[in-house]
This record gives sequence, structure tokens and C-alpha cells, in this order.
Amino acid sequence: MIPVSSWYNGLGRFTFPTVFIGLAEHEKKALAQAPDLSPKEEQKAFEGIVGAARNAIRSLPGGCFVGADVCAPTDSPLFADSPSIITGERAWEMLRSSNKVRAALNQNLTSRLYVRPYRHINTIREFRLFFYQRELKAMSQMNLQRHFARFDKKHDYLWNEAQKLAVNIGPWLPRDNLAVDIYFCANGDILIIDMNQWGEPTDPLLLRTWDREWREIIGLKLIPPPMKMRGNISISF
Repeated sequence: MIPVSSWYNGLGRFTFPTVFIGLAEHEKKALAQAPDLSPKEEQKAFEGIVGAARNAIRSLPGGCFVGADVCAPTDSPLFADSPSIITGERAWEMLRSSNKVRAALNQNLTSRLYVRPYRHINTIREFRLFFYQRELKAMSQMNLQRHFARFDKKHDYLWNEAQKLAVNIGPWLPRDNLAVDIYFCANGDILIIDMNQWGEPTDPLLLRTWDREWREIIGLKLIPPPMKMRGNISISF
């Protein structure tokens, strides 16, 4: 995941309102559970992060979503219970119990947290855009469970709306080549969820492989309807 703070200033109007929390060194160590942190420093870090998270939550509507700048704590047991947080203490506990967050901080991949409003996501409405040289080349359905008939008549609409978004965000992308995850809201708005690095380990989804000619426009890829077999069918083993 590309740091949210690297693109939010230019693209904030295309995503969730977000509050960033800068971390002091002792706060990073506390969340990463560094063994050389003293009890006094850990208590100070706890109070600082909980207080900052509490202020951020108060400034945003409803329950909130918390993460490190480069990853969300989706592996936390608390996240599995409920991704939504309403207290600074729960934000602390969720971040501390995430191996992903701990690894990102230990590897110095970020010195920030982010807090944004929690929104229930219908994964059917999620898509991944593929930008090459800041131009939209392809788009893939992200929920790959099955074919969704509702998309059959919306193929051109979805691709055209994604192209309109691409024109607006292309100049503000933090890199020339990116995979951008978006969400089609029920009211027609499109929100950026996050951005991912080009190539592996980012999943190319229905594009299958990163090894292709990216200068060509590929368009929107959807799971096709299941094949229907007609007539007399004989199967033997």
C-alpha cells in the first residue's frame, strides 16, 4: 500500500476525510512493542496516541477506521470483531495487536497513523484501476467470487466513469505507475480507497498477469457469466 499521506493532499476530495497522527520515536516503538522501551516511555506513548486518536475520532462523523499510513490492521483480532472504533483506547489496542502494523513500524516504512470515518463497504462495488504513465489502461472487478449480473448492462458506464475520474486524479498521483482501488457509492460518487505499488505483490486480479503490453488500453474486466450447456450431453468416466 502506498502511504496515504503521499497522495491525500492532492486527492483528498476523492476519498474519505482523513486525519493524520505523526508518531514520535517512543510512540513508534510502543506500537511495535520494541523490547528496549521503558515502562515510563510506554505509558507516555499510550497516553499520547490514545489522546491524539480520541481527538481525531471526535472531529469525524460516527465510528472511525484507524490504520498505519501504509497498512490497515486487518489482521488484528479486534478488526475481525469490528473494524469500527469509537475510542482512542480501542484504536491503541487494534494497532498494537496487528502484526502488519508492527512490521511496518519496525521496518521504518511509516511514522504516521491515519483516522478516517468508518464506512461499510459492499465489496461488489470495489474495483482496481491500473495506471500506466499516469493514464488509465485497465480496470478489474475486485470481488472475484462470481459473475454479477448487475454489471452486464453497466459495463460501459463503469468504464466511462472510471475514465472521468482518471482524468481528474492522474496529475496528482504520487507515482507514474499505480494500482488504485476505488469504490462506487450508491449515489454515483467514486471514492479512492487506497493505492498499491505497480507489479508484484499487488494482485492483478482479472488481468491475470503484470507481464503484458501496458501501453495499450485494456478496458474493464469482469467475471463472465457461467457457461450454459444445451442439448444432449453425455459424460463418461
